[in-house]
Amino acid sequence: MEGEFNTPLAPLDRPSKQKINKETLVLNGTLDQMDLVGTYRTFHPKATEYTFFSNAHDTFSRIDYILAHKQVSINLKR
Repeated sequence: MEGEFNTPLAPLDRPSKQKINKETLVLNGTLDQMDLVGTYRTFHPKATEYTFFSNAHDTFSRIDYILAHKQVSINLKR
C-alpha cells in the first residue's frame, strides 16, 4: 500500500513546530491496528529527508509513504 496522505505521520517527518492534529492521530491508530508501518522508517529510523515544501508555512515535511505489514517490513530488513 502506498499513498500521499498529505500529513506527516511520524515526528521526524514534520517540522518541530507543527502539532499533530486529531485526524493524524486517528490515522496512526488505524495503521497500528492494521499492523502497517512505513517502510522508509524501518530502514531509516533517524533520517530527516522530506518530500514536500510548504511555501505558505516555509516548512518541509514528508507526506509520501509506502506502507507494509510489520512482519513483511521486518523480513525486508533482514
